[in-house]
Amino acid sequence: MKILILFLCGLFFVHGTVSDNHDDNHARFKRNFIDPDDLGLAGLTSLSSTQKDSIVREVYKSIDQSDIIIAANNAKASLDELFNRTESNLYRDSKSKAQATSSIVWGEFSSIDKYAKELSYPALISISATQQLRRSGLTDEQAVVGLPQMSLDESILKSVCPVNTIIDCIPGKYRTYSGHCNNVNKPLWGAIYEPMQRLQVPDYSDGVSQPRGGNKGNRLPSARIASRYLFSESRPDHVICSQIIAHWAQFVYEDIAQIGTQQLFSGQDSIPIPCCSSTHPECYNIGTDNDDTLFVNRNLCMPYSRSFVAPRENCSLGVREQGNMATSFMDGSQIYGHDKEQATNLRAFQNGLLKHRPISNRLELLPPLISNKSCNSPNPIQQPCFASGSSWTNMLPPGLALHTLWLRQHNRLAKQLKRFNPHWDDERLFQESRRIVIAQLQHITYNEFLPIIIGREHLRSFGVHLQHHSFDSDYNIETNPSVLNEYAAGVGLFFFTLLPDSLVLTDKSGSQTIPRHYGTIINDPSHLYHKGRMDGIIRTLLQQPIRKPGLHMSKEFRDKFLKFSDDNAIDLAALIIQMGRDHGISGYITWRKYCGLSKPQNMGELRPLFLDTVSLDDFSQLYSSVDDIDLFVGGLAERPLRGALVGPTFACIIGKQFEKTRRGDRFWYENFFQPSAFTEEQLGEIRKTSLAEIICSNSDDVGQVQPNVFQVPDKYGNCPMDCNTTVIDKVDLKSWVDQEPKLRLPITKKTLEKALKLGLEQYRRLEAAESGRINQANAGQPREINSAVSAHAALMAPKRESLDLARTAAILRETTKVLLRGEGLDQSERLPSELDISTLQRLLPEVEVSKIIGNYTAFLGPHANNRECLPQPLPCDHTTKYRTMSGWCNNLKFPHYGNAFAPLRRLLDPSYDDGFDSPRTRSRTGRLLPSARRVSNAVHGDEPIFHVKFSHMLMQLGQIIDHDMTHSPIARGPNNTILNCSRCDSYETLSIHCFPITIDANDPFFPHLHNDGTPRCMPFARSLLGQVTLGYRNQINQLTSFLDASYVYGSTECESNALRLFNKGKMNFTNLGYNKEALPQGPQERDCRSIPKHPCFAAGDDRNNEQPGITVLHTIFLREHNRIATSLHKINNFWSDEQLFQETRRIMSAKMQHVIYSEWLPVVLGCETMARYDLTPKKIGYYEGYDEHCDASISQEISTAAFRFGHTLIRNHFPRMDSLYKKTSAPIDLKISFSNTSAIYDEAGGHLESMLMGLLGAAGMDYDRHIVDAVRNHLFQKPGGPFTGLDLPAINIQRGRDHGIQPYNSYRDMCGLPKAHSFADLLDTMDESAIKALQSVYPHVDDIDLFPGIMSERPLKGALVGPMLACLIAEQMQRLKRCDRFYYENNNPATRFMPSQLAEIRKTTFSKILCENSQYAHRIQPNAFLMPDELTNAPMRCSELPDTDYYEWIDRQFCVVNSRVINLGKTKRITPCITCTCTAEGAQCHSIVIDSCEDLTRDYLFSEIQKDTVCVIQCSSMLRNRNGRL
Repeated sequence: MKILILFLCGLFFVHGTVSDNHDDNHARFKRNFIDPDDLGLAGLTSLSSTQKDSIVREVYKSIDQSDIIIAANNAKASLDELFNRTESNLYRDSKSKAQATSSIVWGEFSSIDKYAKELSYPALISISATQQLRRSGLTDEQAVVGLPQMSLDESILKSVCPVNTIIDCIPGKYRTYSGHCNNVNKPLWGAIYEPMQRLQVPDYSDGVSQPRGGNKGNRLPSARIASRYLFSESRPDHVICSQIIAHWAQFVYEDIAQIGTQQLFSGQDSIPIPCCSSTHPECYNIGTDNDDTLFVNRNLCMPYSRSFVAPRENCSLGVREQGNMATSFMDGSQIYGHDKEQATNLRAFQNGLLKHRPISNRLELLPPLISNKSCNSPNPIQQPCFASGSSWTNMLPPGLALHTLWLRQHNRLAKQLKRFNPHWDDERLFQESRRIVIAQLQHITYNEFLPIIIGREHLRSFGVHLQHHSFDSDYNIETNPSVLNEYAAGVGLFFFTLLPDSLVLTDKSGSQTIPRHYGTIINDPSHLYHKGRMDGIIRTLLQQPIRKPGLHMSKEFRDKFLKFSDDNAIDLAALIIQMGRDHGISGYITWRKYCGLSKPQNMGELRPLFLDTVSLDDFSQLYSSVDDIDLFVGGLAERPLRGALVGPTFACIIGKQFEKTRRGDRFWYENFFQPSAFTEEQLGEIRKTSLAEIICSNSDDVGQVQPNVFQVPDKYGNCPMDCNTTVIDKVDLKSWVDQEPKLRLPITKKTLEKALKLGLEQYRRLEAAESGRINQANAGQPREINSAVSAHAALMAPKRESLDLARTAAILRETTKVLLRGEGLDQSERLPSELDISTLQRLLPEVEVSKIIGNYTAFLGPHANNRECLPQPLPCDHTTKYRTMSGWCNNLKFPHYGNAFAPLRRLLDPSYDDGFDSPRTRSRTGRLLPSARRVSNAVHGDEPIFHVKFSHMLMQLGQIIDHDMTHSPIARGPNNTILNCSRCDSYETLSIHCFPITIDANDPFFPHLHNDGTPRCMPFARSLLGQVTLGYRNQINQLTSFLDASYVYGSTECESNALRLFNKGKMNFTNLGYNKEALPQGPQERDCRSIPKHPCFAAGDDRNNEQPGITVLHTIFLREHNRIATSLHKINNFWSDEQLFQETRRIMSAKMQHVIYSEWLPVVLGCETMARYDLTPKKIGYYEGYDEHCDASISQEISTAAFRFGHTLIRNHFPRMDSLYKKTSAPIDLKISFSNTSAIYDEAGGHLESMLMGLLGAAGMDYDRHIVDAVRNHLFQKPGGPFTGLDLPAINIQRGRDHGIQPYNSYRDMCGLPKAHSFADLLDTMDESAIKALQSVYPHVDDIDLFPGIMSERPLKGALVGPMLACLIAEQMQRLKRCDRFYYENNNPATRFMPSQLAEIRKTTFSKILCENSQYAHRIQPNAFLMPDELTNAPMRCSELPDTDYYEWIDRQFCVVNSRVINLGKTKRITPCITCTCTAEGAQCHSIVIDSCEDLTRDYLFSEIQKDTVCVIQCSSMLRNRNGRL
């Protein structure tokens, strides 16, 4: 927050509160003694503490407190007059007059903001007071060292000085934008608005503030005259360095330095001070000769406004110090801005991207600059100037091209990181991309740029050499990183002297356009708007050399710089010289002495130091003394160091600058400090960075680039190469896959132990109270069977492992509440009060309980040992080709990924009412959300519309896939008691896990009151607790997440063993006579409504009896397993039962994955989404996309909403058909068939066979928001009992609220849709009728639950579902492919199928699986998910569908080809022209090239040769001749 100035009686400062990240704040520490480093005077560190104390004592003798008070009062009065009257009048007068365009443009290049202007006020008061006190006889040393130690407590400076409010700097992973808190001890060092530091005491003519004069009190020559007579025209081209080195020097300069000039303000508006026509004390104009044609019509005056001054710490007295309008760190501030406000304006706040301007057929450009009065674009409306972090962005087209490259680089990184870490939010993507970009800028500068500038052999002596591996440990917290005044005000601007007169564009062939002089294209962005021109600029920068360094500068910058229509150019060389004097930069000779170089005593001694082209006579005529030579002038005149681009003095200062930049930066990319350090793997990737790679990756089509871009290309070691060459290393971001060290809350072991104990006590109290309420409720009540409550509870029953996990989760939940509320904790043990809910949602789950207090389960009491059913062996066996039952060790690096009984993952943070546990019940308006039943009535009412294309089988396999991936059980009471949450007050009277659904008075089906007058609610129990960490409530997935056919085999060893026959690899089954291979009968279904006459069945998923259609497919899959096992046994009769079972399971899983990705998903998602998410299986070869960092866990959004889309496809009645798709017996009424297997036993009605044909031959319901009454009013209803059913869409909605799923609108942005601000905004994805239905129940568009939202969307073109649903499903299915080490197409040597086996699996179709295992399906449509027709999907004989050849799984030490046996590893000629080799992956055969066909006849019978096509092709002539003779 910035300082507010009130122009009342003088200036009064009211300082704001500092934000947590310390951005946009100017803050100051108060100390008893101020070090020279704090003053930015590193040159005084040579003084001993005794000397400093002596100087301070002398000042105290000369100056007392009253002197300071008087001086400060006088200074304030003078500044009040200047700020409040003089400048106001001057601003008013200047606004009415036209100023030179060059002044306006330079004013924008050197602009300051209102805050900087306000800071200059106390700084100028301090300077003025110091000048008054200095005149009392103090020496320079006393003014510099002694005056800053004087107390200001009683002076007016105390009241106008900003007050420091930075209390503490919390180490974080990412930098602040403003540079604050980089140094945790000195948080202002290097920050924006802070004074620059100096290597030497400033050389002001009055010792305090007046610009440097001559060494003997004489006036220095005019800076313009020095430029005219000493600077020559550009020298010849350099033979080594390319032009890009000059522009990189500017790019780096923009990052660490930005000098602003004093300006006039009115509110936020500013204009340059009209210095040549006013007597403003901050003007320091540049005069010239009478014959200077550039200024002859401007009163021989070049305006110069002095640089912005910054107050020193505590506004202490002392010499004038200029402020830096940029951060001093190499932190990419020229890209991202120097403060949070600027960064916010540059960010897109979407997927970590920077704002950009999209251009068709090209990469993006920078965003347009909103306001730029000086933009020199020929078409400022269509081609405006560009916005970036620097005010110099548009100055020169090559610099603008660099800015564009780095915008693209940031956005490219963000997109790649998003692909690697799709769960990262915008902030993390942005900050991590910014962090990498900064590291790359640092690496390029120190690894490629500085070795050329100061010489490779000098890197170590200057302390700017890089590590080649591992980390750097030379960060020095005592090193002030603030930019050197000497660098910012002179040396760092040397790059202007390297530029040629003009810019040409180079095409791919090397041809160049007509040159355009730089003076005509300053601040002109138009080049970048034209296709190919940016690449043309880059090619020029790469291929064309700079001018040789020296005391020269093109006239384009000395006589034509900022020359626009009014011809009022300025001299850039003169301006830089004048700036050095303004800043009190010592002369050249003084700097040679400082750098340990020889100190010439006269002009003659400069000869061996200066270039031969430099005229010493000109120096003698201009400068009275050798000591008067300006640093910028003398440094440019020097001979370059051997192996360097610049001379020794410039090299010394540049070396010192970049040593401080590196050693004083806590976030330096090589540093090892956590949490900001890169990992070693990441650091290794950063070190691959080169500017060549940046150019290749971010240009449109630059073509070829030399590896060392700062050197012109040659034919030897730096020859141009195509961008796709492996010579130019590419940074691999795989090392950034979720490797970020996680922030942790300040929770100690003692606090956590205490909270766990309190949580356990609370859990026990709640459990006892709940048990009592349940016993009271059930007292005298007979156990209700076949009710909706019992049926739903049975269907969603938790397994033993889930119950054990839920107990732990419940205790962790209560522990979380203890920590959140602080109940029972001392004040010191409570969480920081400033942490908001969203922050705690992120941080609490990261508290690694086990790492803090070890095995915390000891606190929780005894629990079941599930290792027999759920083994978790470590280390994982990386050599096995078989999955574990639970999914354990699928990922070798993270064995728990995708494991059964693991928490669901979230795509977005939860939306619980309290942030952590309470269901989402509140509208955006603050009122309660509409009842889930009310939403169901309004949005999901039944409409009998059938789909014209898709069969009912699409729905039925979808349910199977859902049951393969996810099963979240609902909560139970103590002792696994079913919770009957029917009463509307059951949350209070029965269990905290009750969340009943309200029924409105106008409900169209259910009465809203019971017969006794009590309100009626629909029973609903919340999902079983499943979080395994502190923090927000999470839910369990009882299944493996992988597509591993767990619905056949189960998700634990015990479940699998209970289903196996343990004979020849088969699964157990029941022989019903008419159905010889039915599912095994068993008590798995806890609410079987057809017993005892028709027992229910058992399968890998408990829900196999939910409705008859799913039982049909479970039976088909059982049969398919046994069919495959039988085939494998015939081929490999020596295989054990275990090997047969595991290999069959492996094949079965692979075949079903192929069906899902090649047949089912394309129908659901459409080809465009399939392609976008890389879901389409390969035709040949292996899939190379397995990602070992990827977590396949099922998302909450899939479990609670997205994969429930099939509910709209369900029919009220399931037709039964014969083998010709003709209806036979009566259809199955779904509403009376839940948990009822009677139809499976109905031999006369065709049992499961007729139902199978009905699924194939009948259409599913149309995909829309409407859902049939069978599941909307009658779900699990009690036989013969009215109003006893449930509402499936209402349950879906309520389940989403139970799980804290964010509303529909929150996911639109994630899926690339614009967030809706009103219901009308939904027209892009929904029809008006759907929007009207939603609007009738939801008061705000942000209230729409995810399920009704996605079900209301229009289908995508060529797909079943709408855009949001396609996005959610595709995201999950992509992970199930990419994260599965056993995915059937993977190329993992340990798990992959042989190419021939994979080819057989790819033959699989779902129709083939069905007809191979059905008695009726003799003729079947090729695509089971599409309705049979007369043409493209006409039913065909099962034998005509491709079959799987299981002989590819033959396990022998030999191969059989054409009845010939070939031993493993041997080769045989099996025909005259074909040889085969027996490999571990089967026989590999190749044709032979025949050298002599006649010789072939000596070894083989002529008839054999004739039968061999290979022979016939090669020996056709010989064969014809032989046939003729025969």
